[in-house]
Amino acid sequence: MSLDPASLRIDQRLLYFMDQLEILEEKRQKLNALIEEGWFNISKARYSMGNKQVSALQYAKFPRYWA
Repeated sequence: MSLDPASLRIDQRLLYFMDQLEILEEKRQKLNALIEEGWFNISKARYSMGNKQVSALQYAKFPRYWA
């Protein structure tokens, strides 16, 4: 018993979609780890330099569409 071409295309697209979801999840995990590391580095800098020496004015400026 063979599958019709439409079923094969749907199966291929589903497999591709699942692969892309897996890649997305890996990238999200990496992004979360980098964000966590960044917050940790900011807290270390504030601790070592004093609370008033590191402020939001010194954070990197991001374009408006990232916010």
